[in-house]
Amino acid sequence: MGVPVSRTRPAGPCSGLRVLEIATMVAGPLAGQMLADLGAEVIKIEPVGGDPLRRVGPAHKGMTAMFLANNRHKKSIELDLKSPQGQDVARRLAATADVLVENSRPGVMARLNLCYEDLKAVNPRLVYASISGFGQSGPYVSRPAFDQVIQAISGIMALQGGGGEPQPVRGFFVDKYAAAATASAITAALLHRERTGEGQYVSVSLLDSFASLALVDAIRNETFEDLEEPFPAVDINRPIRTADGMLLGHVQTNDQAARVCRVFGREDLLEDPRFGTDRARTQNIRDLWGELEKTSRSMSTEVVMEKVTQAGAPLAAVNTVSDFLTDPQAVHNQTLVEFTDEEFGPIRVMNYPARFEKSPTRVEARSPKLGEHTEEILRELGLNS
Repeated sequence: MGVPVSRTRPAGPCSGLRVLEIATMVAGPLAGQMLADLGAEVIKIEPVGGDPLRRVGPAHKGMTAMFLANNRHKKSIELDLKSPQGQDVARRLAATADVLVENSRPGVMARLNLCYEDLKAVNPRLVYASISGFGQSGPYVSRPAFDQVIQAISGIMALQGGGGEPQPVRGFFVDKYAAAATASAITAALLHRERTGEGQYVSVSLLDSFASLALVDAIRNETFEDLEEPFPAVDINRPIRTADGMLLGHVQTNDQAARVCRVFGREDLLEDPRFGTDRARTQNIRDLWGELEKTSRSMSTEVVMEKVTQAGAPLAAVNTVSDFLTDPQAVHNQTLVEFTDEEFGPIRVMNYPARFEKSPTRVEARSPKLGEHTEEILRELGLNS
């Protein structure tokens, strides 16, 4: 279970910033949520009928878990941006905002008269962040892009398949990488504005953000033009069984090998020429884990982990997600937090990952219902609902 949180929310490092979010599904909304977790006021403009993520279950009292996971701490206003009235409200909001985040296909915001050049005219200090699939130009600019499409084109599925059938990375990682890249780029653009007084346009693509993180190690044989000896493609990940579960570890250096072998009482393997050097061990890593598994199968996971702690070995039990949420370190870190909403009851969500000494964050609010703040926002603008 998560750790209950206080209902008094401190001012986070982005407190005082207003963010206008015109985004749906995962990448744009998650970027907005990251800023909301940091204390920014995030106003989410939703299309008529709402963000499609509102219909991705499971749901409780009309609120889906997926929508809640990407939209907490926000305000919601429902607008028809295809209408002149909806566009007028959006422009008025943009005039009061520090940041705008959108993830429409390239060209859509211009057709709505809400592109950067349109809004720069009413708010030159605006940081305007666009998230697209492939970028704002190029041969694929008009193609639809989703998480799986980017995974297919990037080469990561071939890597995950290990030479066999290509395998996707599950869990919308492309969208999540893009969200993190966008939030980071926005904070950098805000620092630029702090120094110069000027806003700017920021473009983030799913393709570039995913490749920049997921393929860092995958291009090692492509880094130098005249590579003398390409590094062999070796899958170093091999889970091994215990008497009641599974383990996965990392062995690269001589010190790591010594510590792992000590856990299983197999120091004899350190004298085996197959495992005597970093390179030899890497080339024979599956054999090493196979030897260690001969011992691990007769040991309980609990006993192994006690020895892991004593040896300082890089090994861990393979958990389910439910196991992880009750893991002692995750509980200590407050990785999962729990709060109670008057309408929806107890809610458990993942915490913001960074801890700030001077301006702490606190996750403690659900996602808004569709249009929940429409009247409030229009009233602030001097408009009737």
